[in-house]
Amino acid sequence: MALIVYVDESGQPHQLDEGPYVIASVAIDEDRLPQVISAIENFVAGIRRSYGIDVDEIHTKNLVKGNREWYGVSIDTRRKIFEDFAQLVSNLDIVLNIVVVKRGLGVRIASPEGIRSHAMKLLIERIFMTPSRYPIAILVFDSSTIGQDANIRSEVEKAVRESLAHRSYRVYVSFKDSIEEPAIQIADFVAYIVRSIKMHQYSWRGFNFEKAFLLFENRIRRCPGQDTYEGCGLKEWIIDR
Repeated sequence: MALIVYVDESGQPHQLDEGPYVIASVAIDEDRLPQVISAIENFVAGIRRSYGIDVDEIHTKNLVKGNREWYGVSIDTRRKIFEDFAQLVSNLDIVLNIVVVKRGLGVRIASPEGIRSHAMKLLIERIFMTPSRYPIAILVFDSSTIGQDANIRSEVEKAVRESLAHRSYRVYVSFKDSIEEPAIQIADFVAYIVRSIKMHQYSWRGFNFEKAFLLFENRIRRCPGQDTYEGCGLKEWIIDR
């Protein structure tokens, strides 16, 4: 058995002038994973059954913007599904760790790859500080291209080597499709909402991002012995030089 950690991102390190880069992870003890998977699969099946929408997963940006499988679906329906999904996430037995990268005023970004690498290190350190009964952590990423997957694997291996946190787990990396691994959809949702909040976009056309954040806020990992997650489960890195 292992701690299964699903990871996704919103924004890009080379586009920090357009908004922050966010990596979100969702940690679930493997013995509790079936309940989480079942909850998401039932939610998606309920959309098909109740609304007749041919959808296989919740991809938050598409849901909000009405793209792809959501094209032609009324905004009222999409808002209702968005709100219901936020409530679902808040009720799941999960632990969130989130890293937000911002560019300081007037700072030029010379190495986007270096930004992603350091952000991954910050995330890995927080995963090491996430408690579990198991000695193994399996990081599951939404698979992209062969080259991108290889780059992410290298970044994780480098982050594990350079971590300042105690290595609580033996870390393994896996790449899956987000339909195969529904919990990736939670990481996608969390990353999208946090990026919106950090851009001070608290709502858009009735999609209440602030309410969604406040719903899953209780799942963000707290600092040991404290009732705050700032710097712990939610780490903000502002590049100022």
